[in-house]
Order: sequence, then structure tokens, then C-alpha cells
Amino acid sequence: MHIDREFVRIAEGQVHLRRTVGSPARRPLIAIHMSPVASGFLLPLVEELGKTRPVIAPDTLGNGSSCAPGIENPGIAYFADALRRLLDTMGIADCDLYGVRTGSMIATELALTAPDRVRHLIIDELAVPGPARATGSSGEPPPKPDAIGSQFRWAWQVMHDHFIFYPWWSRDAAHRRKFSQPSPERMHDMTVELLTSAATFNRSYGAAMSWPREERVAQLKVPTAVLYQPDLEVFADMAPTAAVIPGATLLALPHGDDSQEAKGRAIAAWLDGKAQ
Repeated sequence: MHIDREFVRIAEGQVHLRRTVGSPARRPLIAIHMSPVASGFLLPLVEELGKTRPVIAPDTLGNGSSCAPGIENPGIAYFADALRRLLDTMGIADCDLYGVRTGSMIATELALTAPDRVRHLIIDELAVPGPARATGSSGEPPPKPDAIGSQFRWAWQVMHDHFIFYPWWSRDAAHRRKFSQPSPERMHDMTVELLTSAATFNRSYGAAMSWPREERVAQLKVPTAVLYQPDLEVFADMAPTAAVIPGATLLALPHGDDSQEAKGRAIAAWLDGKAQ
């Protein structure tokens, strides 16, 4: 099994994605990243899940190497519709869906608006209520490139703060979190992806902060699992998210391990235990 990179054209332009090649022939799992990163962030998860099923991880519109949204202020429903149209173009009639943070919102919205397309849904790091209720902000606006290249330092700082604060633009003690810092190589790769979409990445943030997460997840009817790591400070509050989703499974991770590899193993085991 290896991972290829491709572009698929929809109405707005080209969508960049990563997909496994050589995975067992089963129903595909679509993995949707959080903001402000792109599909490269999910590589460890894609590699782990690719051992048991095909995995496709697109860059959401306006992020990574995908084209920008076709409107200035898209909502989460817009991003979900773009994902549906991507699946149509790729000839994927139904799939399993995984999403983390903003990706969870997009995946949830697709499961609500096209439940016949989504067989199983996995939600990751989507706490209720969300940070917008406390901060009233949808993040920092992207900078314009200048003569001294300050946008490069800005992008590195955004990725650095992304693993220190939640949300990353609330840089104070009340929002300090104990995320695990990625390696310098991972930081570099994520910063490059952010720079590629520096002018448009904030559109998905605005959509995420205005999406009524408590109301929407409570309407889910597809089989749903919520990843849960009660030993960790960050997103240990996923139990309330599962509690508002009818029939949701609280999918506990191994003690002290919230790595993408651990998440991939837990997701594969849960899906394998469901009727395929």
C-alpha cells in the first residue's frame, strides 16, 4: 500500500487529495482534516487505516492545494455539498466518513443532508459547546504578502500556536492547552500547506465558528462513533458530544495515547465490528 496525490475537478476548480493505493477492496473511508491544516496532517491516520480499507483525504476548498470556495462567506453546508460533488465526480456512491474538528462538521453535515451516502460516521475533537461561544471570534484574517516576507513567519507562528492554544488565535492562559508538539519536519510540512492557501484558509474557519454544532449533531441518524481519550486534558470532554447524538458509540482510545495511529486502529476495529 502506498499513498498517491491527485487532483479532481469540480465546478469551483481542482480539489487536491491523497488516496491509498493497494488497500484491500472495501468501502472507502473519506478523511476530512481540520483547519488550518490540510490532508497532509492526516497522513499517519491514512497510513494506518489504509492497511484495512481504501482511504481518501481531500484538502477542503480554500485549504492546502485545493481551489478556493466559489463564494466569499461559505457555510459548513457549502463545504459538505462540495464534498458530495467530489464523491459524485469520483464515482463513490457511499462511504464511511471520518472528520476532525472542522472536518467533523463537514462530515456531519453531509451525513445529515445525504444520509444515503454515509454508512458510518466517526467524529473526532468536536466538543460541545464550541469555542466561538466563549471567544466570539472566527480567527485572525490572513496577511498579505509583503516585501520582507513576514507572511512566512506568520504561518510558522500560526502552526506553532495551533498546538499550544485552543482556538489558536486566543493566545492567553485561559485557552492554553497541552497538545503534543509535532516534529520540526511535520511543522514544516503543515506550514507549507498553510502558506499555499494563506489567502483563503480562513473561510472554513468562519464557517466552522458559525455552525450550530449542538443542534446539528443531535439530528444525526447514521451510525456514529465519537473518539474519546478521558486521560488527556485536550478534548477529554467528548463524552457530552456523544451524549447528544442518538445511539452514538463512545470510542475510547488506549490509555494516554491520542496519536493518529491509535485513532486509526480504533476506527478500523469499530468499522470491522459493524455490518459491512
